[in-house]
Amino acid sequence: MSEPTGTQARRQAIALRLLVASALLGAIGGAGLTLLKEIGLTPPASFMGYALLAVAPFMIVASVIYWRNIDEAAREAHKFAWFWGGSGSILLAAPLAMLVGDRRLTALAGEHSPSEWFAIGVFSLLVFQLTAYVLVWAAWWLRQR
Repeated sequence: MSEPTGTQARRQAIALRLLVASALLGAIGGAGLTLLKEIGLTPPASFMGYALLAVAPFMIVASVIYWRNIDEAAREAHKFAWFWGGSGSILLAAPLAMLVGDRRLTALAGEHSPSEWFAIGVFSLLVFQLTAYVLVWAAWWLRQR
């Protein structure tokens, strides 16, 4: 495979910068929230929602640029990983939904309001999906070697 040149190289560089900037912004935001909690300040509940809305357009642009610049094998790896890892992991996370309101889950995670349980559920599912996606994606590439 040849090295990217011209427009393609510029687009890949922009996408990489956007991804790195998003990761740094997330790390700084997470560290900032942790520091605020440590000193006893609690940001408004909607803060994370607004932060995600601000970052989402950049992530979408970076994803589209990345997708347009990868080869067919990389595309197949991503599709395979999302179908089997991302979708399949929902089956692994589904039993946890049956524990909502159960005292075992409350003992494990503590008392929370219904909106907090919803947020915990959504982000837990995302973690399950992304973890399984990465594992299946890596396995796909290892199998192709």
